[in-house]
Amino acid sequence: MKNKIIYICMIFVMIVTFTCTNLVIAASKPRVAVGGPSSGTAEVGGTIRYTVNIYNNATSINLNSGSITVHNASANVSVEGSGNTSRTIVLSNIQGSVGSSVFITVAAGVATNEKGSSLATPQSTSFTIVATTPSNPPPPGNNQNNNNSGNNGNNGGGNTLPPNSGNNNRPQDKPEEKKDETAPTMEIGSLSKKSVKIGEDISFEVQYKDETEMGEITLNKNDITLYGFKADIKVSGDGNKRVVTLSNIQGNLGGLKYIKIGTKTAKDKAGNQVKEDGKTEMFKVVDNSTKNKPDDWIENPNTGR
Repeated sequence: MKNKIIYICMIFVMIVTFTCTNLVIAASKPRVAVGGPSSGTAEVGGTIRYTVNIYNNATSINLNSGSITVHNASANVSVEGSGNTSRTIVLSNIQGSVGSSVFITVAAGVATNEKGSSLATPQSTSFTIVATTPSNPPPPGNNQNNNNSGNNGNNGGGNTLPPNSGNNNRPQDKPEEKKDETAPTMEIGSLSKKSVKIGEDISFEVQYKDETEMGEITLNKNDITLYGFKADIKVSGDGNKRVVTLSNIQGNLGGLKYIKIGTKTAKDKAGNQVKEDGKTEMFKVVDNSTKNKPDDWIENPNTGR
């Protein structure tokens, strides 16, 4: 009888534990975690991959290149995979100073469930940029062999050619010039505010980078799409940086808003255009009262409302 009671108690504890665990998961917002890099080092122009795991029963994933920030280097960013539990972030054509410690962060709002959106992900484990290893080292010279042949001919009095005969006039092979086929990249900076009132302004920087030299930058207000709100758009700045200012912001209170920058907004000297679009962080529109609590906002990733 005693053993039977103990057995029933154990089953009861297991059922309670399982139920509570599922209730905790169901009552939590999604959590995004970035694993370590595929390698601790990357050559200039190389590739690194990060595995991203999504927890707490996410129902929608909106992780793309615009929600990933690369720190201390530039790279072409892409996202691979599907489903609601994992993705792979790929950094290709990595450019930066040798010895730089490079890491990534993921913006808030890339995963959602019935309880809301994921928070911004702290910086990942870093990797170090190293110099590119030469693939074809130059062959050793053969002057020593030619000199020996000449000496043998002089000593023997035969018909051996003098040292290096005919070699001095041979035309040198010109190294083949590498064609620039790498597109420039676009980096979107942090928003000046994380929440704004109706009629206020918000701004952020857009910086362009190229492995050789940037050419023309054509970013204008027609390349900028507003999600979940309306505003007057102005683009200013020079060099390889632009500042986007949104004034007189109008939109529904609550919800998460963001801004998207389109492709082909700049090109390098070789004519390669920007291929990847970009997206800012999320922000909120509030009023002057205290009725709008942060927990009241639930993001719709398609409209930002």
